[in-house]
Amino acid sequence: MKILFCLPLMKLSGLEKVAIEYLEGLIQLGYQVDLIIDFDAGKVGNTLEYAIPKDVNFQYIRTEKIYKFVYYFRVLAKKYKIFKIFLYGFIVLFDFYFYHAKTKKILQKKQYDFTISFSHFSPSYLTQFKATKHIIWLHSSVEHFFGGIRRLFKNSYGKKLNKFDYIITTANEMRSQLKLFYPELPEEKIKMIYNPFNFNDIIEKSNIKDDLSKVERLLLNSDYICSVARLDEEQKDFTTLILAYSKLYFDKKIEDKLYIIGDGPSKGVLKNLVKSNGLEKQVLFLGEKINPFVWVKNAKLFVLSSKFEGFGLILVDAMAVNTFVISSNCKTGPKEILQNGECGDLFEVGDVDGLSDIIGEALLNDKYREGKILKASNRINEFNKANILTKLADILN
Repeated sequence: MKILFCLPLMKLSGLEKVAIEYLEGLIQLGYQVDLIIDFDAGKVGNTLEYAIPKDVNFQYIRTEKIYKFVYYFRVLAKKYKIFKIFLYGFIVLFDFYFYHAKTKKILQKKQYDFTISFSHFSPSYLTQFKATKHIIWLHSSVEHFFGGIRRLFKNSYGKKLNKFDYIITTANEMRSQLKLFYPELPEEKIKMIYNPFNFNDIIEKSNIKDDLSKVERLLLNSDYICSVARLDEEQKDFTTLILAYSKLYFDKKIEDKLYIIGDGPSKGVLKNLVKSNGLEKQVLFLGEKINPFVWVKNAKLFVLSSKFEGFGLILVDAMAVNTFVISSNCKTGPKEILQNGECGDLFEVGDVDGLSDIIGEALLNDKYREGKILKASNRINEFNKANILTKLADILN
């Protein structure tokens, strides 16, 4: 069976890391897999290109110059909402042109059995090939996806989804949202498959310290709270975490530091917030890490403070290395992953006081943390890569 796998980028992010797991798994199951990547982000941006399995043929569709052009408009769109209209227009134009210039020829040449569009932003041009079956993956809360200007495209997006043979959601709550938004979508099209995790690989990486500098080793051996995410306040809401930590530090005199791992457009704003609260020595921005697992494993606890998620990969990563997890009760994923708080603690989105209290109590109670860590270690079996690949294979076959 021949499969064409489609990705927007090859950068270091959750979506691409999950894609790598699927690509490896599909090859292991005996499928022939080709990969097309929408944008060539250059040597610096194609961070995960090295991880593409050697048996997967891949090519970029759009050049690095076009990527930089689109990225420039994305930055403008974050500051000035009017540019979102121009950005959407450019993306539609590029999609149309490059589909006819490159992607269509690829599909005609190979005659694939399936295409897998691994991003909800993927256009539906691929579905014009009726001899091929088509799958699209959703990785975000449907409710939040249609915030702002995207509300104007709700109906057209529903028509786009209906052109695919299968629509995969990564959480049951996301599946329920999709059915609520689009009751006209046939029930048999919508499938729920959790993201796959290679736990042996995660645990192995969490023990690697050889590549750490002397300064990093000192930091790793300190008492700290950890958070890993893209520094983007539209979604990740580090502001709530920093303010909650500030209350703990000044009111309860906790000595544990806060390490923030990641990079993104809100880095400057967050650093200013830390400075204005007099926390420069307590809240440390460690930047993007290819191996964040060693930092998560050695933390006293891990915090995810997002306003919304699709699944929340990093929560399962933390559970896999036996680190106590605290997460916002955002849509979708965290409540489901943590089984309504049985395997970690939940706080309401944006609740600074609530998060501060939960962190403070967890730091003081070792037995409480250990009890939930034990439950979490049993919970993660459902996300095992082999089990997830079986569910995908059932659809493909």
